[in-house]
Amino acid sequence: MASAIAAVERGFRALALGTAALPDPLVAELPERAAEVHVKGALLGGDRYLVIKVATGFARNRDHGLPSGDGLFLLLDAETGRPAWLLAEHGYLTDLRTAAAIALTLRYLAPRDRSAALLVGAGAVGRLAARAMITELPIERLTIWNRTAERAAALARELAGVVEARVAASLDAEVPAHRIIVTATASTAPLVHAAAVRRGTHVTSAGTGSPEKVELEPALLGRADKLVADRTAQTERYGNLRHAIAAGTLTRDAVYAELGDLAAGRRPGRERDDEITIADLTGVGVQDAAIAQLVVATLEGGTQ
Repeated sequence: MASAIAAVERGFRALALGTAALPDPLVAELPERAAEVHVKGALLGGDRYLVIKVATGFARNRDHGLPSGDGLFLLLDAETGRPAWLLAEHGYLTDLRTAAAIALTLRYLAPRDRSAALLVGAGAVGRLAARAMITELPIERLTIWNRTAERAAALARELAGVVEARVAASLDAEVPAHRIIVTATASTAPLVHAAAVRRGTHVTSAGTGSPEKVELEPALLGRADKLVADRTAQTERYGNLRHAIAAGTLTRDAVYAELGDLAAGRRPGRERDDEITIADLTGVGVQDAAIAQLVVATLEGGTQ
């Protein structure tokens, strides 16, 4: 996890410094199939490979005993364009790079009191997010909420030897009790409401990425002292920011910085204990390029 976090930080730093070639993502919505397909990628300056990632989400797969998410990475030689590697990662690397980005937002924006945190979502991303949170912060107590309580309980048991983990019975009761909140769900209705969030709280939302998804009430974004996007052009199309703009709560100009600006030291993160900070993550191609490069460098080095 620490290596993944470092790789993703390198990707965001390259984006901020202008040393990454980043095309716009392609998102195909298939509502009649309850499905979506995302194509993302990038070339980081100095890397050997141009990375293209295809990620799919087919919600009805669960009814047939299949994972809802899948995907693969294609790495092209940056000098010749010839295909060099195909990583059949079945969505794992996408989830891993998402968790790593969550850790970065906590590095720059979490309050000084880092002993307790709330995780909303116990699916594939949530499981890795928990590991990222524990890696990045000295968390002693992790509270987990999931729509299906059994999944939250399973994750709590998985983490029992690493951190004190408990299952939340009520999300509304837990939000005001925590100053570090991470959401990683596929929700299409707000889960974290503005009135419940106290001053001095940081919230990272990592579950959006398509137009219908939303985790944070638009009014909450309006309360933020610092709103950080992984990529503003994406969050205004696919993130919580999209819904806040549609509600008339704010405009894209309310974005304080992109995550790369923090990683590159171009803008400071949290500066005061009483700030409300929010990170709106939709998943950026530089993350995919960085994590794929890390995997291939490890394989080429002869270790797995």
